[in-house]
Amino acid sequence: MKKVKKRKILIVDDEKEIRDVSQSLLERAGYQVDLCQSGEEALKLLDKRADYQLVLTDFDMQGINGLALIREIEKKYPRCKTLLMSGTPPGNNIDTIHYLLKPFNFVELVSMIEERLSSP
Repeated sequence: MKKVKKRKILIVDDEKEIRDVSQSLLERAGYQVDLCQSGEEALKLLDKRADYQLVLTDFDMQGINGLALIREIEKKYPRCKTLLMSGTPPGNNIDTIHYLLKPFNFVELVSMIEERLSSP
């Protein structure tokens, strides 16, 4: 029987609780999950291992915020999908970004990730 390869997701959030809860939910849904606490840390990891199918990032972080991180990923890793998490709805200037409004539940998180992973 062929083993199905788990899809890899990178979670980037400066709040440990959000990282841990998101990781737990996504691992339960069958994803392989890695964590970073900053945009800078995420970019370093992506430079070493660019095999993530999706990066789930918080918007409001010190240093490189989630929007800047997504723009960088789009340039350097165009095959990697992105999803922005935010406690407030993003403004019109980022209407091209896919986002998930916090707080979210398990079904919302997984369905949004599946939608992003299945989009062209």
